[in-house]
Amino acid sequence: MQLSKFSDYALRILIHLAASPDQLLSTRQIAELHDAKYNHLAKITGWLVNEGYAISSRGRGGGLKLAKHPDEINLGKVFRALEADKPLVECMSSDGGNCRFSPACGLSVILDTAQEAFFQSLEQFTLSDLPRMSPGMNKLLDMVNSEIA
Repeated sequence: MQLSKFSDYALRILIHLAASPDQLLSTRQIAELHDAKYNHLAKITGWLVNEGYAISSRGRGGGLKLAKHPDEINLGKVFRALEADKPLVECMSSDGGNCRFSPACGLSVILDTAQEAFFQSLEQFTLSDLPRMSPGMNKLLDMVNSEIA
């Protein structure tokens, strides 16, 4: 399974916001840090705000911050919201795609089970677990976020 760039950047943005609870971060700042296109990240930050993961304030000195404590942001739920509607293979799409096996394929059932197991395994973790999983992550985040300030 491969996550979309949208999901990848959504998680990166959440990580930045969690590491900077006392600082508003702009989409432009995060885009520059990751050498990403601003317009693409603006769509992602809009999604994060609409889904209730982030709060956005406009104007000079505005930016983004987490809408919830990192302990309340379940990674499985985030990824399920981002990826559940994306079929792993063509036959899992709503129209069955162009695969001749679609009407009676057992592979789609197996892959659906595997995708569900993926989401369930991620549901064991919250955003606050990420720095604990890697001892160097806090130091790296401090360094990266100091570039923003």
